[in-house]
Amino acid sequence: MVMDAFSGQEAINLVLAADSNYAMTLAVAICSAATNCSPRRRLRFHVIQSGFGPELRQNVEASLEQSKLPGASIYWHDAQLGRIQNLKIAQSYISPMTYARLLIPDFLPVDVEKVLYLDCDLVVLDDLGDLWDTDVTQKALFAVRDLIAFVSAPGGLANYRELGIPADAKYFNAGVLLINLKKWRENHTSDRVFEYLETHREIIQMNDQEGLNAILFSDWGELDYRWNWQIPCRYYRVDKGLMPWVPETKRKSIVHFTTNEKPWLAGCDYEERKYFFQYLDRTPWAGWRVPYLWEMKRSVRNSLSACLRMFEPI
Repeated sequence: MVMDAFSGQEAINLVLAADSNYAMTLAVAICSAATNCSPRRRLRFHVIQSGFGPELRQNVEASLEQSKLPGASIYWHDAQLGRIQNLKIAQSYISPMTYARLLIPDFLPVDVEKVLYLDCDLVVLDDLGDLWDTDVTQKALFAVRDLIAFVSAPGGLANYRELGIPADAKYFNAGVLLINLKKWRENHTSDRVFEYLETHREIIQMNDQEGLNAILFSDWGELDYRWNWQIPCRYYRVDKGLMPWVPETKRKSIVHFTTNEKPWLAGCDYEERKYFFQYLDRTPWAGWRVPYLWEMKRSVRNSLSACLRMFEPI
């Protein structure tokens, strides 16, 4: 356990992964996390990156500086693309860097026994110190239940029966992971997930999240939903009665833009996008908004799709 000399508390090691296309969103995630963190804490951001030149790194570091959190720092790690670039990508809006979270043990020192992994398509709205203080000793990781709720749900594990996993086993979202890195290393978790992803490549639906759920289905603890408040798909937002599982909490400590409707892309119209721009305007990308022409094109496309659905047979 690494203690911080300034506060006497355990330093919080956060890991994010991004390629250069996600530089702006990475800056927002880091800025929001640092802005809402207690000054008594020390944040160490470890960024597993691909394609970040000096200028992009400076812009991300400037975003952290805007938070004015004392002693916060960023450590840059070059992604080992050879291990992840040929793995299956099941969604067009996902980059191979989604698999970079499996490389975490390779980058952090062996005396770091606990890490908090964050996707870079989210905004932090509360003090991560409250999440960090969770006791992780009994499980490989702690995470928030995914909206699909169970491994047997559509989009879960298609082969859960063959794996001997109960149908009612809960399924977690991998966008926020509080990891017991000591246990992760001892159990060779990354290697086991990589092996699973290769063996079951043909049926993979949700990339590394699927592999993690398959390997750790009985070795993870559930966090309150507020620590990974996931944006529902559009058809769930339009008709909430279709939602397969509705969490009890309404508090949003981390808002995670899980669908392909991102605040920085045209056509995003849900209320929570405001948080993204709130923190974007504290970074070197301040004032940037989705170009009007992009929005118009997307609006026309959405209208046409809605019209076509009206004529679909029931």
